[in-house]
Amino acid sequence: MEHSRYLDTIKKILKTREVTYNELAAHLKMTESGVKKMLNAKDISFRRILQICEALGILPGQLFSLSEKNFISEVTLSKPQEDALLKQRSLLAVYWRLAIEGCDLNEIAELQKISKAELKKILDKLVSLELLSVRRGIYTPRHVGKFKWNEESNLVKILNQEWSELTLQRALNKKKGASHRLVSMKLSEDSYTRLQQGLAKVLDEAVQNSENEELTLSKKQMHNFTALIATVPQGVLDA
Repeated sequence: MEHSRYLDTIKKILKTREVTYNELAAHLKMTESGVKKMLNAKDISFRRILQICEALGILPGQLFSLSEKNFISEVTLSKPQEDALLKQRSLLAVYWRLAIEGCDLNEIAELQKISKAELKKILDKLVSLELLSVRRGIYTPRHVGKFKWNEESNLVKILNQEWSELTLQRALNKKKGASHRLVSMKLSEDSYTRLQQGLAKVLDEAVQNSENEELTLSKKQMHNFTALIATVPQGVLDA
């Protein structure tokens, strides 16, 4: 068991629900220092996990599911897998909806505007590429929980460029809810570095908020958003 995953998730839930260590300690009949030591350890008993789940009002299965979801692993796809996802974008879309967004098959068919027969062909192709497994008609992604593709892969490089251009174009076209602002300025190198760090911090905080809300809100309350941050050490009129 990856106990550290569960401990990290417990600490996130405590923060999200604004439950103090002292309040948890009272429920567990422990000292506050004992709770802090327990949550910063590398191991925890299953009995304690059950007691903490009871204190937080969640089921153990929810904690385990959230722990898997919050653990981000790096996945390196094979060249045939990458080539197939890039060549046939319907494969990429269905795989993304299923593996990353966690949509069910009915949702995928509706979102992608394809028939169930077309969807089955795509799913079976993903199985042949070993991106999905199928058992008794149930399709399961090979990679579960949160994961990221190898950033040096051709797939990621191409998608980063395409999706960045798409996001910018949607913002420029003022799609509903979109925002766009361009600023050109003169800064010292130190100020420019601080600007980059500050923007990265804002984005990191947004991602953290997203993870916290996924712990407490239902799927229907969550919506997709895309944010693109780009800075270059040049002026708009520079060659």
